[in-house]
Amino acid sequence: MTVALTVKTAHGLWVQNDGYEYPLVLIAAITTLSLTGPGIWSVDHLFGIDGPALWIGAAASLLGISSGLAVRLLLHAKPPQLNPSKEQ
Repeated sequence: MTVALTVKTAHGLWVQNDGYEYPLVLIAAITTLSLTGPGIWSVDHLFGIDGPALWIGAAASLLGISSGLAVRLLLHAKPPQLNPSKEQ
């Protein structure tokens, strides 16, 4: 999602202009699912597995955002300029 948002932000919001609308919808959907749990129509509910606590979903969302930002900063940082030595 970091790459999708990084590449697509220059094109604006709307997907018809190759914008970031669709990645934004995916981020909202996965964040909602991680905070609310799978629900009663899930396989987890069928087997009697309780959903995670709210703090687990919030922690997963924060971890995802943090790791995405870290990747963005590490991969898109400008390399240091090498200054050739004037002493020869």
